[in-house]
Amino acid sequence: MNIYKKTSLALFALMLIGIGVPLVAAQSTGILYQYSAGIASLETDDIAIKVTGNDQAPHFHWWDPNNPTVDYHVMFVRMFEANDTNSDGVFENGTDDIIGAPFVLPTTGWDFSGFETVEDNGNTTEVHFNFTTDATFDPRPEGTGVDYGHLPSLPSFDVEIEVNVHMYLENPGEFKFDIRVDGWTWTYEDSLLVLMYTVTQSSHGQTHGDTDPSGFHKTGTMFQFENGYFQYNETALAANNTLQVRASYGEASGSYSGNAIYLAFENFGNETLEYDPILGVLPSEPGFVLDPMTIGIVAAAAVIIILVVLVVKRR
Repeated sequence: MNIYKKTSLALFALMLIGIGVPLVAAQSTGILYQYSAGIASLETDDIAIKVTGNDQAPHFHWWDPNNPTVDYHVMFVRMFEANDTNSDGVFENGTDDIIGAPFVLPTTGWDFSGFETVEDNGNTTEVHFNFTTDATFDPRPEGTGVDYGHLPSLPSFDVEIEVNVHMYLENPGEFKFDIRVDGWTWTYEDSLLVLMYTVTQSSHGQTHGDTDPSGFHKTGTMFQFENGYFQYNETALAANNTLQVRASYGEASGSYSGNAIYLAFENFGNETLEYDPILGVLPSEPGFVLDPMTIGIVAAAAVIIILVVLVVKRR
């Protein structure tokens, strides 16, 4: 093969690089989403999610589609009023007492709102939906064997709970799951409301977590386990008033498995509580990847060098 044929092939290859890379970079399907059999599913290039509202308490199930070996599971299982023994705003399991019976979240009766989306050039860039339930709570149930005689008399009351899920393509590796609680009736003015979540993991494809999350630890406002995480905010809202939120954690007990996360909210009276934690996967360490502009510059430089070589050889 002579020098001219070699040069033509080299130029053709560089043209493919210069044209092909920008096309690949431009391909994007946005956020994929669907709802079937009580499960809302969403997916981007960086995370895949299933949110279940029926047949179990709200269950968030997600994994990294680029490395689908481990699935993470967070369940919102119950909430309760608790005393704050040392007035630090943190619920300390085993030290602070639960006041009355805990409100165990129902496994049925969750209504799905349908999807609300935002699109840009045909791609879905935002997806929003919620699961809502309205249940009657008896904080002094009979037949449990527990004596609540030392507590003030408090009748049953209705509690509405809404779980709002938000996904934004600009943050493709995470999703927000806002919690809205309306109708909570307090026993004492200086107690805390505690929301309890369990964190587990499983092999990919299993519908429930069956083991403790690997490497579970807390750094700042983030609970991390392998490359999954649960991030909480230190403030919440109630009637536009800012509330203090403190987090604690420990081994789940009783009928619950995995690790437990307790989010404690200061007393917000008879207002509606609004709160927005985040779940997601940490991005993998990036390798050496050239962006399309850099590749184009390199290709142009290579073409110039080849042309110079041709001119020199012809002389």
